[in-house]
Amino acid sequence: MTTRVALFAELGVSSIGNDASAAQVIRLLEAGPGDVEVTVVSREPAGARRALGRPATSARARWSYSGPGHASGAAKGVRLALDLVHLVRLAGRFDAVVVPGTGALEAGQGGPPRGTLLSLLLVGVAARCRATPYGWLGVGGSRYSRRLTRWVVRAAAATADVRSYRDPLTRESVASTGVDTARDVLMGDVVTARSDVPIPAPEENRGVVVVSVIDVPSAVGAAWATDTERERYRREIGRVVATLVGRGERVRVVVSDAADVAVARQVVGDVAGGRAPGSVEIRTPRDFDELLRELAGVRAVIGSRFHILVGAALDRVPFVTVVHADKVRVLAEDAGVGAYRVDAHSFGADELVEAFDALTGKRDALSRDVDAWALRARDRTLRGYDEVMSRIRALREAS
Repeated sequence: MTTRVALFAELGVSSIGNDASAAQVIRLLEAGPGDVEVTVVSREPAGARRALGRPATSARARWSYSGPGHASGAAKGVRLALDLVHLVRLAGRFDAVVVPGTGALEAGQGGPPRGTLLSLLLVGVAARCRATPYGWLGVGGSRYSRRLTRWVVRAAAATADVRSYRDPLTRESVASTGVDTARDVLMGDVVTARSDVPIPAPEENRGVVVVSVIDVPSAVGAAWATDTERERYRREIGRVVATLVGRGERVRVVVSDAADVAVARQVVGDVAGGRAPGSVEIRTPRDFDELLRELAGVRAVIGSRFHILVGAALDRVPFVTVVHADKVRVLAEDAGVGAYRVDAHSFGADELVEAFDALTGKRDALSRDVDAWALRARDRTLRGYDEVMSRIRALREAS
């Protein structure tokens, strides 16, 4: 008998990390016992279908609002109600609904609940209405300072039959909303469950320094960073790249999220003028496999995006973290490179270059530390995955 599983997340939205998480869960599901039929449920089903090569359907009802702005609040309420009805219908088509990792529980730097959090609540209510087992698989979150956000997280957690988290911070954050997390599963990021054999390093990567820029978020939890915050970040990260190139380093700016493309182009454009061809370039991998090839064997990585840093660790490459969120700070500490980090909202170029020099001075030892972390993370993630899926199977058999 075929088991029909829906994977619900923000997929197909030009986020390599999200798509890599879903792709890894698909591999694990299809390598497991019995026949499994996976369908992706996303707000961008066409993009999800292209990225993951599996059937995809929309998480949104077929309705849009184009009326006057003063009515938009009521229109959003109607939209949520219609989306819920749509999801209730969808949930009845599947034997289980799974959230495949991703930062589904993130709310920025203490910001208000975003569409992803609200969608997590809606799909949970829909699954409950249809008595379809619903599980969170290694999801990531953030700290919650707003009452409304805490309420949404608590309500969403109450709808999940099985909950698991990618790090202790997420479990602690969910517990802080009043949720009993005693039986919840602590695992790792699902991407770490990939093969424990690093991919071969291309010859062109030797000696390269990878810099991963970010469209820096607000430091105070606003929806967007201010122009001042963005300009300060671009200026300082540009100075870092210019300093490295000026010392003869070959720098590769790698982009893993569509939101960061404009920043990368501006930084490289400012630095490349008058430089030798090839001293600094942009690479935009299409998926996580391509990202790993861009990182394999490089000298070091400087970055902020979570899954670029995870990719560096899987490639056994030490990294300097430009911290924009708690998740990357926790990752750096867990991987043994927590001493080599700066704050994305306050760092100076000299400070970051100093951290880079300190890290590369101990590269071999730190590579071994990162290698050990990757093996531990893979084991922890696979054990967590087995526990979550066994609980979901038990729920299906009992229904």
